Amino acid sequence: MELPLFPLHLVLFPGRPLPLHVFELRYRQMLADCLRADRRFGVVAIKAGSDVGRPADVFRVGTIAEIEHVERFDDGRARIATRGVQRFRIDAIVPGRPYLCGRVRPLEEAPAVAADTERAQLLRRVLLPYLAELGAPDELLRRIPSRPTELAWLAAAALQVEVPEQQRLLELDSCGQRLEATLEALRREAGLMRHFGTVGSLRPPGPAGADLN
Repeated sequence: MELPLFPLHLVLFPGRPLPLHVFELRYRQMLADCLRADRRFGVVAIKAGSDVGRPADVFRVGTIAEIEHVERFDDGRARIATRGVQRFRIDAIVPGRPYLCGRVRPLEEAPAVAADTERAQLLRRVLLPYLAELGAPDELLRRIPSRPTELAWLAAAALQVEVPEQQRLLELDSCGQRLEATLEALRREAGLMRHFGTVGSLRPPGPAGADLN
């Protein structure tokens, strides 16, 4: 299928929210096209380049985002609330569009197996103090899921690591692989925090969301 694509300096994981600020003309057009169709587009992380001007070099695996809410302004800008739905892989870039568009195929997630429940319990025990150290409120910590698939996606999104490492977690093909890889990264990052202190903080996106320039 063909899917409009937003290149961003971030990785969107299935199940996670993503607020966006749309103001450039090509993205206004894309938003209008999405709202006339199925309210979905693809978010792809930028490998090199920028989302301004010439097309950026993007990773080939991204996440379908569904538009949940749109707030329009008189000058044509819009703020939209979206949520990641499903991973996809770009097979080809479709030329001739004012914005990036790809011919993509959705990627099915291998179902969780019995061993993943134990992995998820271990990951959760490491994740909770990690998030608390980053300043996550108790209310958020009480809502951390236990189900392996949901926990794996949330933990991958919560990791304070660079885009290429988050992209690696997105591209893993099974819940078990993602739980194992995220746990390894989480232990490493927690160790660094113990030695060097907290260098970042867990904060929700600002009211404007991510800028699409």
